[in-house]
Amino acid sequence: MPIIGVKTCGARCRTKGGAPCLSPGMKNGRCRMHGGVFFKRETHGRTTLKAKAERKCENFLLSEMKSLAKEMNM
Repeated sequence: MPIIGVKTCGARCRTKGGAPCLSPGMKNGRCRMHGGVFFKRETHGRTTLKAKAERKCENFLLSEMKSLAKEMNM
């Protein structure tokens, strides 16, 4: 039975009927079983917001260096 006023997950269950999941959804729109734990993806490793920002900055600096090197060779 769904909770009144809360958006449900809606993922199709693997049962014979394929009824939609009625568990309450998280920020990503899925429940804890169909969408995974939303906050754990950002706690450590490559997927943290800090790591993503560092890689973006590094890629920008690398592209700048490549363009400067290309200008110097011409």
